[in-house]
Amino acid sequence: MAFYSDFAGEYEKIFPLREGTLQFLDRWLPQQGRALDLGCGTGHYCGRLSAMGRDCLGVDLDPGMVLEAERVYPDPIFQILDLEDINILKPASFSGIYCIGNVLPHLPAKKLPEFLATVRRLLEPGGRWIFQTVNFDPLLHLDEYDLPLLDFPEDKLTFQRKYVDDKKGNLLFQTSLKKEGMDIFTGETTLYPRFSSEYLTMNKAGGFNLLAHFADFSGKDFTSDRYSGSVYVYEAP
Repeated sequence: MAFYSDFAGEYEKIFPLREGTLQFLDRWLPQQGRALDLGCGTGHYCGRLSAMGRDCLGVDLDPGMVLEAERVYPDPIFQILDLEDINILKPASFSGIYCIGNVLPHLPAKKLPEFLATVRRLLEPGGRWIFQTVNFDPLLHLDEYDLPLLDFPEDKLTFQRKYVDDKKGNLLFQTSLKKEGMDIFTGETTLYPRFSSEYLTMNKAGGFNLLAHFADFSGKDFTSDRYSGSVYVYEAP
């Protein structure tokens, strides 16, 4: 996906590893067994978990991201793989699977049930399934929504992000990375978000047991009408 490859080198500045997120994953993922990072990007969470003694596999569709991950983190295994193709991985071979950073809405909504069935099949009994999205509940009624500007004065960079209703039930995610006011990257990709109630219903139908639902990785209570994240922790039977 060239949308992300085009700024893979700047990705760590724009979306740096957050220690609170790492601690959350370390706390909720099983201590034993292998972890699978879906949409690993430049690999920082997979890399740090591996450095902490975990066996990790990171997958991402974007070759530029995977190349950067392999360059920075030599210990984990990284693989170019679409979310739709994870069924090629060995069943019951992971004790924990996580998909964070709003990656899941890149998957067409009609394919979510099949994807969740694959996640369950890849997990060992009692394995954990953790995913995080934007809380789209207050956004899906809007024509467009500008996210807060990310400003990096030391690098003279600004990163703008916007959601635009495509009038087909999806959102266009539009981005612009500027240096000293000049565009160095602009992009657009389609997202397929769901209301939080739909994510809950689909995971329940997929056989997962809900352990926790937070607004962010600090453990704040989730409120559907407030713009925030939406972090789900499930256990496989």
